[in-house]
Amino acid sequence: MKSKIPAINLLIIVITSLFLILTFISCSPRITDKIDVTEEESEGISEEEVKELEEEVVDVVDYESAQVGAEIKGYIPSFLCTDSDNYIKIEITNTSDFTWRSSGENMVRIGYHYYGQDVENSQYIEYNKATRTILPYNVEPGENAEIEVLINDITHKGIYVLQIDLVLEGFYWFSAKDVPMLEGRTYFGSCTD
Repeated sequence: MKSKIPAINLLIIVITSLFLILTFISCSPRITDKIDVTEEESEGISEEEVKELEEEVVDVVDYESAQVGAEIKGYIPSFLCTDSDNYIKIEITNTSDFTWRSSGENMVRIGYHYYGQDVENSQYIEYNKATRTILPYNVEPGENAEIEVLINDITHKGIYVLQIDLVLEGFYWFSAKDVPMLEGRTYFGSCTD
């Protein structure tokens, strides 16, 4: 014999279940709720952990329609080495309308292009694959940073035009958006002779 639950009991069970579900949902914290942390509660969180959490929050930027800008100050030395690392100190200012990220997706790095002026072989031209230097930290719009750009891909002596440029990884070189590069002629030769 089957046991039948009277309709009134079934209605009470459904209403009680809905009440419990609604109570649970309304009492649970939402993503948009602000959680206040007292100083005592935050003592166990290091500055590094706070920085990591801040870096996880990534602004969504439409990089194709963003305002792209940079001001690069410095100079290209007249002599650089073919057989060792070279560092060119520059100062860059973010004149874009977005933050230049120093790590993760959509990061901005400093690269360079070069082409030989007195070298006939086309292998002494490079636009996209030269070494890139990482920013020391995220650079907000209006902020600047001093960076030592590593130059170490030119191994054949001669006179080259060297162009320091910024790149938004996965998108474009800043010079492709009409941002002026730091450019100069330099002689690459051996520093161990």
